[in-house]
Amino acid sequence: MLTLLGMTITTSFFDSLNPSAIAQQLILQAMVKKKWYIWYFIVGIGLANLLMGLAIYYGIATWLSRLLTGLAIAYPRPISVAACLAGIVCMVLGFHLMRKTRRAARVGESQDSTESVKTPARLSPLSLFVMGAFFCLVELTSALPYFGFLAALSQYDLVFPLTLLFVLLYNFMYVLPLILLYFGYNKLQGTRTIQKLEQVLGKVSAYIVPVAVVLVGVVLEYYGVIGLM
Repeated sequence: MLTLLGMTITTSFFDSLNPSAIAQQLILQAMVKKKWYIWYFIVGIGLANLLMGLAIYYGIATWLSRLLTGLAIAYPRPISVAACLAGIVCMVLGFHLMRKTRRAARVGESQDSTESVKTPARLSPLSLFVMGAFFCLVELTSALPYFGFLAALSQYDLVFPLTLLFVLLYNFMYVLPLILLYFGYNKLQGTRTIQKLEQVLGKVSAYIVPVAVVLVGVVLEYYGVIGLM
């Protein structure tokens, strides 16, 4: 058990050194007005990582993959049409958000205020949670330390409570840098460095959500068109 504990802490530590997650949280934390909302982003990452880890460990992810593959084979045209429609909706929505962001930026410049530039700062707790979960699911495709940990854990044939305990420990270590970033950022809140950082990130981050929505739409449209060909 001590060997397993050491392996859990070691692999989770290396997995937690994720510059993309830290950068994304830093941008979001500069955007939101209520800083504690960022906890929804952190919880979204941790919960998605936990559930997917358990799903992979118990083979649920494999079963769902086979189910989705079977549906795609059985109903290729309806799924392709749905992907095309969803892609169009996402692209239209993304360009609409970009237009609103540019309009808000122009109004903000005329009023000499940065509040209007940060329109996406109205991100709700639900949207932050979904962004965290979605980001985590995308990152899982390259989470080699996590997969190695789950493979090693399966060799011990533990009962469910112990399995859950070790996976929870892994996930706590995984989100620990994000938690430390939250408290560190808030401690420096109001300093000149943070104020300049928020001004820069606020302008950059205003286009992150619209661009992400457009990219999702492009990907859906691509797979939809490929399926219809």
